[in-house]
Amino acid sequence: MNHLSIEGFDGVGKTTTARLVADKLGYLFIEKPLHELFDEGDSFEEYIRIRDKVNASPDRDFTSLFYGLGSVYMYGKHRDENIVTDRHLCSNYAWSGTYYNMDVYDFLIEKLDKPTLTIILHAKPKTIQKRLQGRDAHDNDLRKVQKSPLIYSKMERFCKEKSFETLWIETDGLSPEAIAEVILERYAEIMKKKGEVAEFVRYPKESE
Repeated sequence: MNHLSIEGFDGVGKTTTARLVADKLGYLFIEKPLHELFDEGDSFEEYIRIRDKVNASPDRDFTSLFYGLGSVYMYGKHRDENIVTDRHLCSNYAWSGTYYNMDVYDFLIEKLDKPTLTIILHAKPKTIQKRLQGRDAHDNDLRKVQKSPLIYSKMERFCKEKSFETLWIETDGLSPEAIAEVILERYAEIMKKKGEVAEFVRYPKESE
């Protein structure tokens, strides 16, 4: 399996980008894998109901394992396919990772291995807020925008500590098509050097 994981804050364009990249590569796009267990057809209603109850729990062991179960289910079902996912272990850690549950993530990495490429789509809080308001002026995620610097800090730390092959993209001013092209270019480079030491790459480069 080759797996590209698109990570980032709500409203940054993860789903749109993931669909574009999957389409260009001919890979399977996967979003919220546990909904396949909880819902029939294209509905996310039951998954969202259960997810909201899980998210309300203060037990980070529980929430990290819940989303980790989705990753385990996804890998088992699609082990012979190439996939692009809207979120994976990086986002799981950013929202549920804490000082006492790193063993959960070590277990998941041991069982699943690491994604071929983790892509973190970054945007400034003002940009995120504007995009969320454009999507829905009453979007519940608007209340979380102030947490975005902390969430991104945890994403970066997790990927570096776990030696994930990572591409960090500053998306302000970039169209989804432009973001997808950056991802495809980096992915092609990785496939050529597969097996070498993982890197944390930023786009645009700091010198640009």
